[in-house]
Amino acid sequence: MDIKLGYLPLGSLPYESVEPATRMMEKLFDKIPYCPFFSKITIDETLLTASLRKLPGISVTDKKITFNPTATNYNQALSKLDKAFAHPKKDLLLPYAMQSVFSEKYFSILKKHESPNAIINIIGPYTLAQVLKNLSSELTIADKDFRKFVIQSVSVKVLATIEKIKEVSSKTQPIVVLEEYMLGGLGVIKRENEDITSELVTALLTRVVDKIKETGALVAVRCSEKCDWQIPIEAGVDIIAFDAYNNPNNLSIFSEQVTNFLKSGGKISWGIIPTATESIVKGTGEEHIYRRLLATMKGLVDSGVPFNLVLESAIVSPQGDLGHLSIIFAEKVLMLSIKLARKLSMIKIKEPSEA
Repeated sequence: MDIKLGYLPLGSLPYESVEPATRMMEKLFDKIPYCPFFSKITIDETLLTASLRKLPGISVTDKKITFNPTATNYNQALSKLDKAFAHPKKDLLLPYAMQSVFSEKYFSILKKHESPNAIINIIGPYTLAQVLKNLSSELTIADKDFRKFVIQSVSVKVLATIEKIKEVSSKTQPIVVLEEYMLGGLGVIKRENEDITSELVTALLTRVVDKIKETGALVAVRCSEKCDWQIPIEAGVDIIAFDAYNNPNNLSIFSEQVTNFLKSGGKISWGIIPTATESIVKGTGEEHIYRRLLATMKGLVDSGVPFNLVLESAIVSPQGDLGHLSIIFAEKVLMLSIKLARKLSMIKIKEPSEA
């Protein structure tokens, strides 16, 4: 797996204009830029709205999202989506590309630096299905037509954005982060509807992962809640990203599956740098968070995963979004990610107690 750096920058940011955000991105993340969202610049700009725009039957205006699969132009739009999915060519894909106020700067940074990696964040297929179900309660992923719509919607938006990346920097390998923040609630939904199983969700995710990986991109799944990590592992993702600060033992109950995942080249992104409040961020120092990460990794080792696999596969990232923090603390979190990744890269393979 070709990831050049040991950190995965993610999340919205609190900047009120694009220029300082651009300077930060070029200074810190020129080798792995991402396209954050800035609600302080445009109030209705979020990852969710960006993931939904241009999809059939969906309207996003003034932060209000509507989904009407009975709209008069729905079938025509669905046919265009199906065609773009089946024949992913530039002219069919580009209308679906992810957009934000930072998109232009994002692509210019890629072009300028020929960045080895670039991150694409999008709502994952399971979470998208739950969002749309909440907008139209008759829908369920147990319905094959609805699953097809969700698979095609996520895949085409990602493929369109990959096409734009290739256009400006052919050497860049995208890392697609599927945000599955609702995956942690699957157990409740399974109890309410026996037609929805882990196998069904795995198949849903697998279709999207396979389609994306056909382009040569890497795929990550991020879930901050406790969830069944067997699902993304069995779906074939390259990276699993979780909240290691609040849920340090989330992976330990899947030690056998995690071991096999890491042996096959998979990586773990440890969301160890806290972001919940400014007071927590203010009180977090480099050495403290480094020791906390080692202790958290040791918990996975104690469950049976070899230490060398845990260390060699480790990527670090913020615990969650940064948009609610002031700029000084958001930038502190990003800097801690870089510093922590460097410290990890200097550890020699030995027992955790010696690290």
